[in-house]
Amino acid sequence: MTASDLPAGGQHDVSNEGTEAPFDDVITLSTSTGEDGAVTVTVVGEVDTFTAPVLRSSLDTQLEQQPRELVIDLSGVQFLGSAGLAVLVETQKSARAREVELRLVATTRAVTRPLEVTGLIDLFTIVDSSAR
Repeated sequence: MTASDLPAGGQHDVSNEGTEAPFDDVITLSTSTGEDGAVTVTVVGEVDTFTAPVLRSSLDTQLEQQPRELVIDLSGVQFLGSAGLAVLVETQKSARAREVELRLVATTRAVTRPLEVTGLIDLFTIVDSSAR
């Protein structure tokens, strides 16, 4: 394989600011901070090999701020692939290392099924909504 065989841009560019634009039709991320200091990242769309780096970048940015709690709201996710599962596991490890409490809002079968089948569901605190 030569450099000319590689796709232009590639996945290496996804961590840069403004890289969410190419994925607008597949994934949408929004972030909010509650009065209690908890940060919620809401994910809508599909989390697959192409969109997982965008999600990872967003979650890493939030963890760098060391919020008391990080909530990942996956209630709008229609597909959660292996790359998305990997991002969730890595985010859990990073959150624990920073002593940030991590919660997942997982209300749909598209999210709970992959977590259950892989046995990963037990690694996370699952809640029904981002509100308490």
